[in-house]
Amino acid sequence: MKKTRNLHLWIGLICSVFLLLEAVTGLLLTERWLMGMGGHSHGNHEHAHGDGHGHAQLNMIDAVKKASESGAFSMDEVGVVMNHGMYMVRLNDKDGTLVTIAPDGTVVKKEVNYFASFVRAIHVGKLGLWNRLIIDVAAISIIILTGTGIYLSVKILRVQAKAKRRKAVA
Repeated sequence: MKKTRNLHLWIGLICSVFLLLEAVTGLLLTERWLMGMGGHSHGNHEHAHGDGHGHAQLNMIDAVKKASESGAFSMDEVGVVMNHGMYMVRLNDKDGTLVTIAPDGTVVKKEVNYFASFVRAIHVGKLGLWNRLIIDVAAISIIILTGTGIYLSVKILRVQAKAKRRKAVA
């Protein structure tokens, strides 16, 4: 039992550091003002045919080509995320329709999954203010839990070290 507790203590302590790092950086990316930057990472996108500054909005392929032509990167560096050799496309409809497309362009499957649509909406930040609140609360909770967990683990390790020193002296 003692070995299991020690194993749990050390694995928890090591993983806590990584969880703390993920939570802090996630909070910083969500709340850019914490880094002295304006705006938010989600919810400030324009979805019409312009960006409000008189610039025409390009489709994804044209925007990537234009960015590549500016010299920022080479088209050879651009990769497309595929799922088991198929392209997965989520439509911007109310049903969250997911279309699976073969590399030759044929539609393999078209499915509606409301739960998957909700999960994707959370993941990509499509819930607006609620999405930011969920992320902020989760990040702050993880920061508090991992911080207190690290503190308690260090206290336990100090007590164990003192007990070993007492045994060695006696």
